[in-house]
Amino acid sequence: MRTSSRNILPRQTPLQAPGIVLWGVLLIAAIALYWLPPAWTTVTVFATVATVIACGSAALSRQRARLRKLAIERKGESICHFARSFNTRLVDPGVIRVVYDVLQHELESVHPAFPVRASDTLQRLISDPDDLDMGVAPEVARRARRSLENTQANPYFGKVHSVFDLVMFFNVQERAREAGLPIVRSASTA
Repeated sequence: MRTSSRNILPRQTPLQAPGIVLWGVLLIAAIALYWLPPAWTTVTVFATVATVIACGSAALSRQRARLRKLAIERKGESICHFARSFNTRLVDPGVIRVVYDVLQHELESVHPAFPVRASDTLQRLISDPDDLDMGVAPEVARRARRSLENTQANPYFGKVHSVFDLVMFFNVQERAREAGLPIVRSASTA
């Protein structure tokens, strides 16, 4: 049975990863200050940290500018335009809505209501594949009540390149209750 969009689980507040990364870099810098010889310590640590920060921020700002331009070109598009890309008699509308909502939330820092299209490649929208594997996919599975067990049996396994493919992957994936897995509810819905 299909899930009505009003029965979709709400978003969970994610762990703030940038703070964790910053503390990790500071910890590595402190260890380097302790173990490296004094002459090389300061120069090496600060040069490395500055280079990593500069390269990362330059790449991030280029991607954000590209995505903002894309959002401006798509002004006026909504989930309705996105949903029309799918045959809702064959694809669960709940999965369509969850994928759209999770990707919009992921791109919220670029544009408040980023107009996602089914034809968008995930690499174009989300530059870090780990964000897709560790952030987007588990959240879509949780909210759409789909299992992440036995994904290798899914015909879309290893073939998810676009947003359309992501919707189809979760549409084919078995439901969490059918897999015998508990449905995890957030604190706000319990």
